[in-house]
Amino acid sequence: MSTEPERRWPSRRFTWVDGAWFAFAIANLAAMVLLAEWETVPFHFIWVSLTLLYGFRVWRMRPTLWLLAAVMASTGAVLIVDVIRGAQPADELTEVPLMAAMFLAMVWHARRRLATTQEVERVSEANLRLLQRGQQFVQDASHELRTPITVALGHAELIQRGAADPVTADDARVVVEELARLRRLADRLLILASAEHPGFVHRTPIEIEPLLVDAIRRWGHVERRWGISVVDVTVDADHDRLALALDTLIENAVKHTSDEDSIELSVRREGQTAVVTVADTGTGIAPEDLDRIFDRFARARSSRDRNEGMGLGLAIVRAVAEAHDGTVRASGAPGRGASFGIVLPLSTNGHGAPRVAASAPLPSGQPG
Repeated sequence: MSTEPERRWPSRRFTWVDGAWFAFAIANLAAMVLLAEWETVPFHFIWVSLTLLYGFRVWRMRPTLWLLAAVMASTGAVLIVDVIRGAQPADELTEVPLMAAMFLAMVWHARRRLATTQEVERVSEANLRLLQRGQQFVQDASHELRTPITVALGHAELIQRGAADPVTADDARVVVEELARLRRLADRLLILASAEHPGFVHRTPIEIEPLLVDAIRRWGHVERRWGISVVDVTVDADHDRLALALDTLIENAVKHTSDEDSIELSVRREGQTAVVTVADTGTGIAPEDLDRIFDRFARARSSRDRNEGMGLGLAIVRAVAEAHDGTVRASGAPGRGASFGIVLPLSTNGHGAPRVAASAPLPSGQPG
């Protein structure tokens, strides 16, 4: 049997509190001797203070029993002397075993409570270790997978480009697509595994408008009706992480829209927060999926398309938002589009004078 719980009892060392109680008990014992007529007052002071002290200290069982025996013997001896001298009636002697019984009841409850608390701590620590091991495993596995996936992907692309047989070229294309999916999965698992680490984000004051404009430039080649609406706001954020979350929301919008649909990027101010939103007019979201859409590996129940991914993208968005002390939100309805937002605290230097820039620098040839 492990001795770890026993080593962690709070009474491992003698403290000044214990010394103060001993001095208090001796003083009250002297008062019992000197003030025989009032000895019940210091008598109860000794026992009540002992019970209170034990409630805070919870000594181990052996010193507890030795201390109990010493208090019973000393207080009982003084009472016996007082009874012999006629200063107290004989029935006062029953107070000693009665107070001892009450103290033992206190000991039993305190030790049971402490044992329960230690068991809860032990289980919590074990769960924490398992969680840390799981995170470390995912992180290590993602690192180890990226290199062979990249090598295999490079060879598959070479085969695809050099294949003279259309069947071989088509098979190589499938391999390339699947390896690319595996690489994206490994990258996203790595991001999620490191999301709770202190160094996941490095915050600096950044303006949201340039972030949205850059995102439009990166995604403008995709045939959609792009739009942008901004106000001047500044947040304390990690530029790369926030750009990753924004790209993930745009990627999600692209997957659920067609060429004729609209995708609008916007930022607005709500109180002391900035809300960065990606809204589209695509397939929308079923009401039953709204509560779980940001969970890891969550996918719409109606989804049957393997190209929609493994359900990690929106989980990354939430991880990035929460790492910035923010939140995420989603709304939509089937066939009526969807809207995803990242809510972030404003920078202490943030301001928000509205300045709408609908269809601001869009790629040439793209309708607003």
